Amino acid sequence: MIKRYNNLSLAIAIPGLIIQIAGRFIMDSGQEALGLVMFIGGTVMLLWYLAGFLSLIGLIILALLKDHSGVNEV
Repeated sequence: MIKRYNNLSLAIAIPGLIIQIAGRFIMDSGQEALGLVMFIGGTVMLLWYLAGFLSLIGLIILALLKDHSGVNEV
């Protein structure tokens, strides 16, 4: 299941990065509105991937933190 989500996030991130770069080139060529829309769209797609990656890091950090809730104390 994790491999499936990893492949899905990469399938969104790679085109997002390409669209972001293409949007930047279009902005430089003189069509600022279209380039900006493409750049923002690519950024959103790339952030989709990064949010999934960062949530995994957050779960690892939470797992390593000491439990201060007092539930496990005897």
